[in-house]
Amino acid sequence: MERFFTAREAKNGSLIDYDAAVIKKWFIETIEPIEQNVNPETRTDMVCVSSIAVCVNYANAVLDLIRSGHNMPAKALLRVLCETVAKIAWCLVSPKNKKKDRKQAVERKFDQWEKDALYKKLRILYEFRSIVGSEQSRELEDTIRKIKLKERKFHAPPMPKTIEIFNKLSSNWRSGVYPRGFLQFNDAVHIDIHTLLSRIYYEEGGMSISHDSNEDLTDLSGYCLSFMFQLFYLVRTHFGLDTDDLLKEFQARSERFEDSKPSENSEKKNGGSDSEH
Repeated sequence: MERFFTAREAKNGSLIDYDAAVIKKWFIETIEPIEQNVNPETRTDMVCVSSIAVCVNYANAVLDLIRSGHNMPAKALLRVLCETVAKIAWCLVSPKNKKKDRKQAVERKFDQWEKDALYKKLRILYEFRSIVGSEQSRELEDTIRKIKLKERKFHAPPMPKTIEIFNKLSSNWRSGVYPRGFLQFNDAVHIDIHTLLSRIYYEEGGMSISHDSNEDLTDLSGYCLSFMFQLFYLVRTHFGLDTDDLLKEFQARSERFEDSKPSENSEKKNGGSDSEH
């Protein structure tokens, strides 16, 4: 059940630390001017502020798991992070029309999201209703009634399904982020029989069991940084904060990733990048 690290993975620890430091820097440089100069009043403002706090917490957990060699749990949290950022992007990215019309369009999308969240809560409570006792049932019915009243206040169409949200964003989200940053993490979120069977390997020495998947650590860390970059870019743009330095630092990460790749000579010297240590 031991998790083996490749030579390349061992070298890339500094790159993961770099990602963690950049995310922390982005958070500080975003939250401080908001706290000092902005008084979040609208629901959109409050969602933007809380989203960076919550998602940074998830990002830190992802990077901690990656450092510890727990790729599957990290992938599960990355899936949550990706979906959350995509929904926020869908809400904030509206047609470039009049400022007033854009504000209304954004608020309407948040109406759709909130109505969808209430609907999902109701579905869960309906399932609970069939298994709770009579005393709990009365409390449950009261909770259901209150949520129904809230839901009826939102006169908005249903929120699009996840794939539809990605389709409505840019082509990069649709053809890049969705398959690579969302679908490929399914096996970590929905652990089914195929996920379990894929952890069994047969070699010359017999059967081997792996408790984890074998994605490159810096790839997973890069997804984490990419999702957080998208979120900070959206939030900073919403509050009218500069995004130039943010973009430069994100691009610099790509350069560091290229520099961290082992050269052909070093791979031959170490017996290839997949040699076990």
